[in-house]
Amino acid sequence: MKKLLSRSTLFTLTFARKATCVSVLAIGVAIAATSVARASLVLVGTDPADSFRELGAQGFGNAPRMLTLQTNGVEDGSVTPVDVANGDAVSGANKSTTPTISTLGWTSGAQVGIGFNADQSNTGITMQSLVLTIFNGTIPVGSFSLSSALTPLTFTAADLALEPGNGSSVFDFGLTAAEQAQFNAILLQPGSSGFFAGLSSQLGCPAGAPAGCLVSNDGPDSFIGFAQSGVVPLPTALPLFATGLAGLGLLGWRRRGKAHAA
Repeated sequence: MKKLLSRSTLFTLTFARKATCVSVLAIGVAIAATSVARASLVLVGTDPADSFRELGAQGFGNAPRMLTLQTNGVEDGSVTPVDVANGDAVSGANKSTTPTISTLGWTSGAQVGIGFNADQSNTGITMQSLVLTIFNGTIPVGSFSLSSALTPLTFTAADLALEPGNGSSVFDFGLTAAEQAQFNAILLQPGSSGFFAGLSSQLGCPAGAPAGCLVSNDGPDSFIGFAQSGVVPLPTALPLFATGLAGLGLLGWRRRGKAHAA
């Protein structure tokens, strides 16, 4: 009887372990799918002030400037899938360039860095969108957008006061872990070091923007591309997933102990 009971217990535990594995995989797939759908660019920090960093030699003097917007009210700039400059930000026009992945020094998704530096007079500014697009020639092969959880993103006057002019300090954006994997897949394509990286953004308050939106009243407001040296935060769901795995492991250990006791 004891032997039969042990076999029954072992069968139950084996079935439970398989069911648990299937459940864990399902949870992982669901989290991955959610992350992929967002394709998020995120602040490398808990808020704009926490994401502010000094780039030193990688600053605006040396790092490729990908986009500069200079329009009062609403600023809206889009990438062009060729490596050329459009307009002259000094004279008040928008300007965009599309440097290559090699020029930016992006050898992995963890190194993707977008730096934002805004020049406003005694006020902040609201970011409505930010999109990084990777081009193989004129064909887009990947796109990464500002996280929906951050949209719109307001930089207050206090945030912008951290900046010593349009210099080497920026608000830092990077890719989440899931999007780093997507970027790494792009790098596996032949000739990827020569792919172009283009940036588009909308700043200010378009029609229908909610109260509290901060318009553009000055400029230039610029974005550069640089190689990250720090750690980009994981999506919120991933630490919870790890905690769940630890809990399931403890549960399995307890069940194995009971089976041996029987």
